[in-house]
Amino acid sequence: MEDITKRYAGLRLSGKEGSEVDLSLPENAAGFVLGGKFCTKRRVNLESVARVLRTVWRTEKNFEVSDVGENKVLFLFQQEDLDRVLMLSPWSFEKYLLVLHKLEAGEVVSQLNFNKASFWVQIHGLPTMSQTKEVGLRISESLGRVEKFEWEVRHRRGRILDMNDYPSSAIGAR
Repeated sequence: MEDITKRYAGLRLSGKEGSEVDLSLPENAAGFVLGGKFCTKRRVNLESVARVLRTVWRTEKNFEVSDVGENKVLFLFQQEDLDRVLMLSPWSFEKYLLVLHKLEAGEVVSQLNFNKASFWVQIHGLPTMSQTKEVGLRISESLGRVEKFEWEVRHRRGRILDMNDYPSSAIGAR
């Protein structure tokens, strides 16, 4: 081992090899990338994923799917379809949860934890006198971080409390 170390001790990069590369993103590429992870130990067929999600997501323009390994993927969008896909989550494929994360500049998908996902929660069967916004807020506090809270009155069916919940403990590869 010492012989190899001595032999290559004087090795240096040439000016061309040592030059810096600009890694900044073009303006039109920023903000249109989703990182995703399928919560399964089974390998997911990305061709099937792309075919099914193109149909389900109904994006205005096409998107690309790139494998990052360990059931992690990149979804590269051409426009703002990404926000609609995130808003309508959670998504699954072959009964496995697909956890999504909007990539910001400088983030690396292979280093993301994918330990949070949004879920829609509806509360049914509350006593009539407990169907108030205040009770809904108290219930939501016990669920975890709530992104959005809607209070809606519907005729003949009573009131509806919709809570978009974000518990990190409910997720994990199985």
